[in-house]
Amino acid sequence: MAVKSDLYDIEITLQTLKYATRQLIAELDMDRVVFHGICTIADFSTSRNLSLFLLDEESRNALLAGAMVNGNYIHDSLSLPVKNTPFEEVMKSKLAGNYHCQRKINYPVPTFNIFSKSRVCTCLPLIGTSNKIIGFINYEHLPKTKVPKNHTEIITVVTTLIATAIENARLFELATIDGLTGLYVRRYFDIRLREEITRLSRIDSNLALIIFDIDHFKYINDTYGHQQGDIILKELSKILRTTVRKDIDIPCRYGGEELALILPGTDLEGAIVLGERIRKRCEQNTFSSISDKDISVTISGGIATMNSKSVIGKDEFFRIADKKLYEAKQAGRNRIRF
Repeated sequence: MAVKSDLYDIEITLQTLKYATRQLIAELDMDRVVFHGICTIADFSTSRNLSLFLLDEESRNALLAGAMVNGNYIHDSLSLPVKNTPFEEVMKSKLAGNYHCQRKINYPVPTFNIFSKSRVCTCLPLIGTSNKIIGFINYEHLPKTKVPKNHTEIITVVTTLIATAIENARLFELATIDGLTGLYVRRYFDIRLREEITRLSRIDSNLALIIFDIDHFKYINDTYGHQQGDIILKELSKILRTTVRKDIDIPCRYGGEELALILPGTDLEGAIVLGERIRKRCEQNTFSSISDKDISVTISGGIATMNSKSVIGKDEFFRIADKKLYEAKQAGRNRIRF
């Protein structure tokens, strides 16, 4: 019976590892990589309190990327120095270490301070390419709690997978994300729009495209300077990112002050509602100013839609949305045309 139980445990362990490997290797979104990484270490350490920090190259601080508190995944903001801390010790040794857990922080943060929580904080290094430390995963446990040896070895393997997945996600961001706005770049827009149109020819669905342009953007740059123009682009892009559906809609910087939204599964009515919501948020937003003058900004937008029964080519689809944008400009700006 004991042999059967051991075999069953091994099978479950291998199944969990296989699932975790697929999740990590296939994922290119940094937030989801961090989430899957923390959940996987939680599975093999049986800990309900964990944290993942990434090393910032410029500040040399450890920045919190994600955490789990009592089994619940959370987002928080925390920057900690590495020098003269357990992080520095783990960086030098490139080995896991056991430390005290800091007080006043719900998720585990390693400390040398003996006047801390009664629980132990195990700090694991995330070792990337060229044997370089890129971050740390910490999990909290009781002093007498021992992780089974086979699980300890698996955790070592998993941390390598997590480090690889993080580096892949960073490379994906560099290739596809515009550095100023945080939106997808033009090349990614072209690829995804072509993919969504191809998908539409196979399934019964809708597809919408909205092209936005900042009204009088040249005047803003000429009057307040390009630095002010960059601030407006960044803040407007944030409005787009926080308004659209995460992991579904595709917000892009098409070029200059022109922004685009690819909206899978969205018909004309849905596109109009979203376009107007973004336009109003922009109109009502107080944009940061490098001068003492308040700056108001408006946008115009053009919408094109199609469904599975009316599929057209990528260039023609874009031309329709661009034409509607031109009509919005001609009609007085600060409006959406469709």
